[in-house]
Amino acid sequence: MQKSVQVRWGVFLLLSITFVFLGIRIDSLPSFSFLPFDLQETKARSVARSILSSMSLEEKCASLLLVAYGGSNRFTEEFASQYKKYPVGGVLFFAYNIPNTVENLMDLTSGIRKVGEERGLVPFVVIDHEGGTVLRLKGLTTDLPDAREIGKSKASEETIRRLFQLTARQLALLGFTMNLAPVVEPLTPETQSFLSRRSYSLDPARSAEIGAMFLQEMREAGVLGVAKHFPGTGDGDPHERLPKSSAKPTDPSDPYSLPFRILQKKGVLEALMVSHVRLPREGVQEPATLSSLILQKVLRNLWDFEGLIVTDDFRMKSLTQSQDAIEGVVRSIAAGADLVMYLGGEYPRVHEALVKAVREGRIPLQKLNESVERVLTLKAKYGIAKGTVDRKKERISNGGAEDPANRISEFYRLKKEGDALVQEILRLR
Repeated sequence: MQKSVQVRWGVFLLLSITFVFLGIRIDSLPSFSFLPFDLQETKARSVARSILSSMSLEEKCASLLLVAYGGSNRFTEEFASQYKKYPVGGVLFFAYNIPNTVENLMDLTSGIRKVGEERGLVPFVVIDHEGGTVLRLKGLTTDLPDAREIGKSKASEETIRRLFQLTARQLALLGFTMNLAPVVEPLTPETQSFLSRRSYSLDPARSAEIGAMFLQEMREAGVLGVAKHFPGTGDGDPHERLPKSSAKPTDPSDPYSLPFRILQKKGVLEALMVSHVRLPREGVQEPATLSSLILQKVLRNLWDFEGLIVTDDFRMKSLTQSQDAIEGVVRSIAAGADLVMYLGGEYPRVHEALVKAVREGRIPLQKLNESVERVLTLKAKYGIAKGTVDRKKERISNGGAEDPANRISEFYRLKKEGDALVQEILRLR
């Protein structure tokens, strides 16, 4: 085995030198890895464990929070000061955080990255970029059509994949490292009122097929895609009330969760978002985000899912109508979640509650460490953890050059091609 690994490393190095000598760009090659099987994952876990061993309890608890950037659309010292005290796992942008120019947005995300590097713990810079009705970057990037329009289009797989590739590279150039998309659950009569235009298809297999392309192209660009909403959004809007879903993820044929199973088998499901929804068919009457049956027994034990479990926002009425949001965060982490979205400005209180819960034993230290390791492993894989550099992501985010003008020029080149592809896809409906 040792000899085999050494041989494969030798092949990798020889090919790398050959590419450099011949001037071949690795970006243009087909999507495969030269690394020995599972080596990238092994190296990322090693980096994650090294970082984890030096983290304080307070830093570990902060790294499990995904929070909103705040009310500004520019980099602020207030954010820098807050982050140095609470180095959260991710920072989410909304439309009101987006400056009116590409240059200013690049400066903003670069500022966040720099603060993270100075702190020694870099956050995911997060956007919710589904397209259609969920488009925080409208007007700056290529405006992705509704998922429904893409699903109905007669455009070729190559055309759709190219659109996703261009979108992913635009996000990477802007400085984003996580995208809370795509929606991969199929459209059903139950989810019609909420998903409507946000689902690719009525067919679970078709939803998974398009979702896989989306996730693969995000990953190639260095942006972590988060498939949602597991195991289904149910019969209403979780922003207003707690929906009920007919999903039964313990059943392999369950159509609601089937796309997630397909994506996992394809090896492209690195992160998924769990929705606030009750599942009577599984005996779950509280939000799935609080259920150890769903998060631990189903996802971890039954499905053998080792990726990141992200939750929907804990400020939604679907959760706050039944209990305190901060207590909900504690319960969710204890039940099996890894990265909890809490979009209220008082997240330092959430952090305090998490630290207290670990000290009191409500959240086992082993569970905390496992979740932090998952967060750090993905950061290492995507080149944003301390001590890691993703050369491919670096090339993309710099537009192939250190000169900011070239980076901006590359962004607009990709946008122009993306805009044209959107029109082609819509014509082929």
